[in-house]
Amino acid sequence: MTPNPMIQDPMIQDPFDALTRHALDPRTGWSLGIFGAIAEFMRDPGEAAAIETGADVLTVVTARGGLAVRRHPATVLVDYAMPSRHAERRVRARAACLPEGAAARAGRGVVTRIGPDTDALREEDRDALLFDLGLGLASVETCVRTRAPALIAALSAAEGTPAFVAPGLMAAMVEHSPHRVFASALGRIEVFQPIPPPGGVSPDGPHTHVLPKLIAHGRTHGASVPIPEGLVPCLSVHPTPEA
Repeated sequence: MTPNPMIQDPMIQDPFDALTRHALDPRTGWSLGIFGAIAEFMRDPGEAAAIETGADVLTVVTARGGLAVRRHPATVLVDYAMPSRHAERRVRARAACLPEGAAARAGRGVVTRIGPDTDALREEDRDALLFDLGLGLASVETCVRTRAPALIAALSAAEGTPAFVAPGLMAAMVEHSPHRVFASALGRIEVFQPIPPPGGVSPDGPHTHVLPKLIAHGRTHGASVPIPEGLVPCLSVHPTPEA
């Protein structure tokens, strides 16, 4: 079989080392999610950040959000240009992928209380409650984290129900603006910034997009993103042209 030229040869470049270099560059953006539900992390060059590097995990945390990148022996890096009819919009991207079996997470399809978020990137957040919104795809868990009693009550009342049909839940989410936590087998993105109101604009820096009509397609990624068959994108890098 002819090798796919988009796939990085692991003998030439260790995937975790490559992702670590990207994470140490403040100009690099990141995304994690599924088609229609995505968390994005980015930081400004002069922005204060707590960075911890290890043999198997790297974390970057700012006042606006956080990123964790995890080593996995089956990681495959796939490089491509973002599809567009306009040449200036065909910016580079790099997807960190796993085989479908290795990428699998809980795959919950309804709102589920997980409990204290013991994996939170900041110690101060580890006693807050984590709820999976149950968006249903196996490769990513899309969660919220909160201490707000009213929101905990609304999420608890919605348990066992898909988030988008639970009465009043989305309004409560906007009102209380919990942390959003998206996790895959290769990493985690946490967003601390507020959720914009309906019709509002996402803030600069870390933010999330959740679009029910797109989620309903049940895709791990957009059809125009050239991920080879059998692989699932679990974390994506959006480097600067020079990186």
